[in-house]
Amino acid sequence: MQNTFRLYWRRETGCDVGVAVDLADLDPAIRARVLELASEISDGSQGDDEAIEVRLPFLDRREWRRRAETLRGITLEREGRVIRPVNMSATAALRDIAADTAGGHPAWLDAPVEREPGYFRTWRSVSVALQEFLRRKAAEVYFRDVAAFEDRKAAWPLLVYQAMRPCYGIPQTEFTYDVGDTEMLDEALRMIRRPLQEILSQAQVRLAESGRMELSRRYAPLWQEDVLRAVVQKPGQLLSLLGDEALLVDAVITLGATRDPATVKPFARRVMATLRSFYDVDLRDLAVPFLAEATRALEVANAQFPKRALSKRELSKQALSKSAVAKQTVLNQTLSKQEPPRQRPGTISSLPRAARVPRFGAASTYGRYRPDSAAFR
Repeated sequence: MQNTFRLYWRRETGCDVGVAVDLADLDPAIRARVLELASEISDGSQGDDEAIEVRLPFLDRREWRRRAETLRGITLEREGRVIRPVNMSATAALRDIAADTAGGHPAWLDAPVEREPGYFRTWRSVSVALQEFLRRKAAEVYFRDVAAFEDRKAAWPLLVYQAMRPCYGIPQTEFTYDVGDTEMLDEALRMIRRPLQEILSQAQVRLAESGRMELSRRYAPLWQEDVLRAVVQKPGQLLSLLGDEALLVDAVITLGATRDPATVKPFARRVMATLRSFYDVDLRDLAVPFLAEATRALEVANAQFPKRALSKRELSKQALSKSAVAKQTVLNQTLSKQEPPRQRPGTISSLPRAARVPRFGAASTYGRYRPDSAAFR
């Protein structure tokens, strides 16, 4: 009896989710292997009438153009009535999960895009949840071995980062702390003393239980002012943590708010590269839980802030905005096709820019700017 297949294959150029196909419809590069695995099911007694699921990895446009080579390089195995690739790299596995999540999970499909009314408050909730997740998990992995507390210069910035309040989006254009803002650190460290005391107390108890009494006294809560002062005087490590955090949160928001399959590969690449050396610790095992936390936060935010229908005024503004963008695009294309105006030789406009733009120096006594030449020195 001929087997039937259900193809699950998300790509940047298209999407097949549970599409019924025959063996001849599959790519020739994997057809023989799929037939071999499907025959194992036919030989057994596992409900031959049910369709066999064939799941293939996500491909971007470049990989799609040479998909035969890409598909020949994957290893397919069977799990029940599901044929899927195995022994994939961590980045490739994250790409598949991100493509399935962003393109098929109801919470991500209902998430607002940038121009919709609930965009900021929904993604702000996701950002806060992800910041709390990173603060908790980074400290948990780094201090898994109590010996990490011995290097206090390295431990203190992470403890301060764990005690910091997440960024709640002030102004309403930023979802994380801007490390380029000189006043950001003062805002981020507000109301940190009590949380920092609690974290130091937990570290002290843990060190005391491990028999490191002398080191435990160095983490007593009464030293919280000294710890905070030392971190603020040399904030490089703390700013590095906040910068990596901003990269991770921005990757998630870009993936969900654009709804573009082209963002899947950059998302996986950025997340894996950032987590590979997050505070000199390899946290790539947290990539999938990090995405799952974003999904959980989106579900809560969508339930808390349901979408509302746009008013007539908002719809008209949106239509005018799209119309203006379309007109500007047509104008730019028209201007790019036109030939530049011809200039007569020897005119000022035909000279190089550096030769026809005078350099100006300080103002003269009369408040007029004069060329910075030898005559005015």
